[in-house]
Amino acid sequence: MTGPEPARTGVSTRVEAELERMIASLRLQPGARLPSERALSEQLGASRTALREAIGRLAARGKVEVRKTGLTVAQPDPRIWARETIAAPLAPLLARHRGYGHDVMEIRLALEGTAAYHAAQRADAAARARIRAALDVMQADAVPADPLAEARNDAAFHLAIAEASENAVLRQVMSSLFGLLEATISESREKLFQAPQMAGVLYRQHLALYEAIAAGEPEAARAASDAHLNFVETTIRRIDDDLARTARAHAARAAGLTPESTKP
Repeated sequence: MTGPEPARTGVSTRVEAELERMIASLRLQPGARLPSERALSEQLGASRTALREAIGRLAARGKVEVRKTGLTVAQPDPRIWARETIAAPLAPLLARHRGYGHDVMEIRLALEGTAAYHAAQRADAAARARIRAALDVMQADAVPADPLAEARNDAAFHLAIAEASENAVLRQVMSSLFGLLEATISESREKLFQAPQMAGVLYRQHLALYEAIAAGEPEAARAASDAHLNFVETTIRRIDDDLARTARAHAARAAGLTPESTKP
């Protein structure tokens, strides 16, 4: 009963990859028709069941679209396009080289000040309420017990501002960076909370940003966003420098290069 399932799964995975390569190699444009299910099944040497599984996964990834008239190349979903072309290639770099978090911070500075500026101009009552709700969640979870959950709350607050900017491109680009944003905010908060009273400092910065948006003051909102991110970046760099200095001191003692290593 269970024997054929792994084999079928393997076939459908192969078919999924081959269909994606076919679309790329033939340079098929959105809306282009693909061969019929029967033709594809014969061409790829797969059962209809395995083919349908592969097509289902491709459809979920936004690569193809199943219509009554047949299978076509899908129109690119901006969210999927941005995630696969921006965030996905950067994720391994961030995982291996934590310093890339500083690069993400530079991009946040470039994007989020603009988002805050336009949110102050364009946010309606519902958008302002969503930003306030996100801020309240952050305040409720202010105790640094779960850095990942806090990172999600923090990212949700900033993305609510991006949504309120009513700039679809800005919203999609920031949304695509959500995973990277979570990773860097999580790393940031773990470091930032080493300092006492930091939760209160960060909350007041977020509150000032919200209040500028709620008051409809674009320049004040941009300034509040920039001040917050510059504070975070400066503080993290200082913490990183201190940690690096401590690591060098330990290495020097281990190598017998400092007087401390000679103590019994």
